[in-house]
Amino acid sequence: MFVNIKISLRDLRLCWIKVLMNIQFPDSFLWGAAISSYQCEGGNFNSDWCSWEKKQGLEEALSACDHYRLFNNDFELAKKINLNSIRFSIEWSRICPDQTTFLDEEIEHYLKVIDSLIKNNLKPVVTLHHFTNPLWFADKGGWSDSKNIDYFIIYLRKMVGILKNKVDIWLVFNEPLVYIYNGYIRGIWPPGEKSIKLAVKALNNIIKAYIIGYQEIKSIYKDTQVIPKISLTKHVRVFSPCDEEKAVLNSFSAFVRDKCFNFWLLDYLNKKKCLDFIGLNFYCKEYTKFKFLFGSECKSGLHKERQNNLGWYVSPKAFYDVLIKLKKYKLPIIVMENGTSESDENYYGNYLREHLNSLLRAINDGVNVLGYFWWSLLDNFEWEQGRKGKFGLIEVDYNTMKRKIRLFAYTYGKICSQNRLIIK
Repeated sequence: MFVNIKISLRDLRLCWIKVLMNIQFPDSFLWGAAISSYQCEGGNFNSDWCSWEKKQGLEEALSACDHYRLFNNDFELAKKINLNSIRFSIEWSRICPDQTTFLDEEIEHYLKVIDSLIKNNLKPVVTLHHFTNPLWFADKGGWSDSKNIDYFIIYLRKMVGILKNKVDIWLVFNEPLVYIYNGYIRGIWPPGEKSIKLAVKALNNIIKAYIIGYQEIKSIYKDTQVIPKISLTKHVRVFSPCDEEKAVLNSFSAFVRDKCFNFWLLDYLNKKKCLDFIGLNFYCKEYTKFKFLFGSECKSGLHKERQNNLGWYVSPKAFYDVLIKLKKYKLPIIVMENGTSESDENYYGNYLREHLNSLLRAINDGVNVLGYFWWSLLDNFEWEQGRKGKFGLIEVDYNTMKRKIRLFAYTYGKICSQNRLIIK
């Protein structure tokens, strides 16, 4: 006897969710949050960004969220929500106020930061360059002058040599293409250039510095029992053509942006065999309309995805698609940044669960993911956006510097402690 069984798409989806709920993330999975020094420490007055804010009349970071002073408290809160790792950056301009000086008291500060992380059972992941440069370095031509590469390598050698017994995951650069695009093509970040020629020079020098830095870090660890994992973070978006007029040209611009901004750098560094893993930063999907060379972002009421309070299109499916595309490199992946800024608190939890759902689907489909870091641990200073962005697991009152754990952070903490996705 045969029974006619009708299964709806909704029932299939619920069944799939139940299956996912019973699949744990890999053992030793890194559950973390990320921060960067300039955005949260405060008082980075020797940085080119500090000078840029004054020159452009932008909102100034000043004390940011005072993490330089409150780092112990912040890491205790991270432990409270069951994180097991924190990614942070060292501020080069603090360490080297001029080209010949290393400040022992600032080096000691970062040693205390790492010791605090270890005390709170938080694995340190260190970024050496997160967009900002010492003012003296910028005054010497910054990354557009190949002679300046040596200054960065000297700083890298010094810090890695000091921290090698406490750190084994290094990110040499954060999002170099984002830095080049905003600083040398759009001109909205320091050094404020709008020159393809200078952009190419600066990018080539950063790539050269990365490859040299990768080799230097390996050399520094060669007499230890530790095998360091070294990479950079790569910001990846899914670019889709805007549905408005000029559809064919919009498709061309989306193709160009995808080729230029997403995978060619990973292709190149992978061929050079100087990536131990892929550090993925993913936030959103972008719609593109035709404009000379790279095209431009399209905001339209025709697009179906929800926008967060910065106007970014939220697309968990695009996150899954990116992870699947990265599978071709046959390298481990650590999601070093993923997060959102919202005006409605309920959207944080939705974004988190939907993106972790996509992450778990990708893992189940054979993508080797070692960890996930929410951006960011704290509400902080979001570059030209100032304090508009509210990305933190921990909310910051900028008037009092009081911290408050957001409700969705407790959901994240439960996922971290159980190492499995939790669906409401």
